[in-house]
Amino acid sequence: MESLIYVHPSGVRLAERRLRACEAGASVTLIAEEAALPAANALRDHFPAVTAVRTVDDAAAGDVGILPETQEHGRDARATSSRIVMPLSLDTIPMEHQFPVGLPQVAPWYDTVRRLWRQGFREFEFYSLSGSRLLRVPHLLDAFRDAHKGRRCFIAGNGPSLNAIDMTRLRDEIVLGANRCYLGFEDWGFAFPYWGVSDRLQIEEYGPEYEMHIPRETVKFFSFEYLPLLEFEAGCPVHLDWPRAANREFSTDPARLLVGYTVTYMLLQIAAVMGCDPIILIGVDHRYDLRKTQRLRRMARLGGRWLARRYDDRAWYKAARAAAREIARARREAGKGGPRRFWVSKDATRPTHFDARYATGEQKRFLMPRPLDAEKDFACAARWAEEHGVRILNATPRSALTAFPMVEFDALF
Repeated sequence: MESLIYVHPSGVRLAERRLRACEAGASVTLIAEEAALPAANALRDHFPAVTAVRTVDDAAAGDVGILPETQEHGRDARATSSRIVMPLSLDTIPMEHQFPVGLPQVAPWYDTVRRLWRQGFREFEFYSLSGSRLLRVPHLLDAFRDAHKGRRCFIAGNGPSLNAIDMTRLRDEIVLGANRCYLGFEDWGFAFPYWGVSDRLQIEEYGPEYEMHIPRETVKFFSFEYLPLLEFEAGCPVHLDWPRAANREFSTDPARLLVGYTVTYMLLQIAAVMGCDPIILIGVDHRYDLRKTQRLRRMARLGGRWLARRYDDRAWYKAARAAAREIARARREAGKGGPRRFWVSKDATRPTHFDARYATGEQKRFLMPRPLDAEKDFACAARWAEEHGVRILNATPRSALTAFPMVEFDALF
């Protein structure tokens, strides 16, 4: 079987090493960046196994043995995956909340993976001196552009108000859920077709639980930077950007969504990419009855915010920030005080979610909510909707969120 090896200017030596490991009789096609073409041609001249050299843009799906397209989730999808070896050295950075556990830094290669994915590749074998790591990308958001154009969808928060509506009515609807929404699937009698998570704490602490409980067929949206951590069937990693600009942004570009202060903001953008209209919120109570919410303080002073704006995409900055958080955590555990960044079930004065299991348990902790910041995100979404003639409605009973027009849930059926 033919092997496919990607050649980037920074990975030529690794590509050469990978070629040296090829078995006798192997046949290899090099898929090279334009800037790496001279090096790729030199590799072809040196290694008999190399039978062809092509640029990324010329590596058409039909030319690399990918099976014909089939219809899946209303969009064109490949019936099988084609694997490409990526000889690249990945930096490793500490996770946000699991320091010092390292995570391969794949985020800088999102654009490359996206270009290859659009050419038909679905499996990416990152190869380095330390070994290989196979990452599967069944979906990217490009495949869902206008997938449900003109159709309504529901975005389900996980607030207690879900218990005040008849969720079984949504069985045949387009529903996007988040986090631990699967706790209700058995009672409701169906699973949501779409699911997403954006909170780094929840990804790092509850990733195995998500892998176990989210149904296989549900399309799963999560940050591309966590592709090495989460192993999902029907996964759809998305590029989440946070430019830290003073003004909020709302994106309908599949190549770039904006991070907000709630996962609902990510799901709103995904629904907009899908072309949904109207977009209806349920379970977005927007109420946070926590005893210690007022103890939340900014973690960074003016100088820290300046550093974040300028250097937050640098590996050294992320490592330093993770180390600072670990030091702060250790001090709190030692009884030396410090700002409170998390809440647990005992901090709540009333139910926080639709299911009591959501927040119970000694190991379950959550980042403190930032409702004022979230409201600015929602206001941004409301402005986008008005400018583009899209309706975003709120059907959450007794919701404290006022950014969108309210509508009675029962009146929608």
